[in-house]
Amino acid sequence: MHFLKKFPVPSFLLPKENANTYTSHLEDLHIEGCPALTCLQATDQISITLTRLEICNDFASFPKGGFPNSNFTLVIERCEKLEALPSEIHTLSSLEINDCPNMSLSEEGLPTKLSLLAIKSLKQYKALMQTGFHNFTSLTRLSIFGKPDGESLQEEDMTITLPRSLTMLSIEEFPKLKYLPLKDFEDLPCLDWLRIYDCPELTFLPSLPSSLLQLYISRCPLLKEACKRDKGKEWFKIADIPYVEIDYKFIYDPEEE
Repeated sequence: MHFLKKFPVPSFLLPKENANTYTSHLEDLHIEGCPALTCLQATDQISITLTRLEICNDFASFPKGGFPNSNFTLVIERCEKLEALPSEIHTLSSLEINDCPNMSLSEEGLPTKLSLLAIKSLKQYKALMQTGFHNFTSLTRLSIFGKPDGESLQEEDMTITLPRSLTMLSIEEFPKLKYLPLKDFEDLPCLDWLRIYDCPELTFLPSLPSSLLQLYISRCPLLKEACKRDKGKEWFKIADIPYVEIDYKFIYDPEEE
């Protein structure tokens, strides 16, 4: 196993305290279904690219010194006791955090070289909403998910600043969202893909950037009505976008006439 680089670790192989039984050449580690795993430890001899951490309900901490090589994609799912990201991950390229209710993020605690960021659960992104994403100059893909019983994305007098590097934006599952609090959204020069999903109270769109090529709207009944072809009050905002789908139907489909 001297040249082992990828090894999915089943739960019965890992001890309760840590998962520090790696080879020196291990690059990709996928840990899944380990409810008793509480921490990870790393040494200077270990070169690890942690690609996914999932269903570790008691997992609470990463190595204090972070990871020796931090240019990786990190996916963390359903870690209910995890409160913070590992340190020393300044070159992390992609981060997805799903259903980690006790984790709180701020702009200062995230690597600014991220190209992809996906976060789900209000506590994780509320601080980010307040400070904005303008320092993430390499960020091209951003996905923000709410929860069925969660609060709205907007707060009074608060707008969100997005990085000008952004090319894809997805906003999903905000049942109380009435508008998109996006500052200078129409000035984003690279944004060409936008998805809005399951925001039933959303009634109108912000001014959209001229670079937008694809727009997808699903499960947003009030917005759907406002975007009716040639009739809706928001139609003028989407009429010139080359490809628009509303509830999985192309707006220029003859059947939609």
